[in-house]
Amino acid sequence: MNITDPQPRADGHALHVSGRLDAQTAATFRSTLQAHLAGHTGHLYLNLADVSFMDSSALAGVVATLKALRARGDELRLTGAGPAVRELLSLTLLDRVLPLREDLA
Repeated sequence: MNITDPQPRADGHALHVSGRLDAQTAATFRSTLQAHLAGHTGHLYLNLADVSFMDSSALAGVVATLKALRARGDELRLTGAGPAVRELLSLTLLDRVLPLREDLA
């Protein structure tokens, strides 16, 4: 798993995530997102185009990030997910809460 440095956007910032997001990387993924939120304001655009696999342990980090952002009045916007991530979001019904936005990738 790799997360790039934030790229500023007019209404927030974007992070590009690549690699596998699974039980082995979930704790690092979650703590990296939490640290990032502590240092940045605005919406978070999480580009998942290069995530080859994501399981429920990593998805818990996404949900925690969503809650933290909403608590401060910001939003999480997912972009560019491949089939594996799309399927996980669909199976967990999170695609209704976190719609994938291709226009922002």
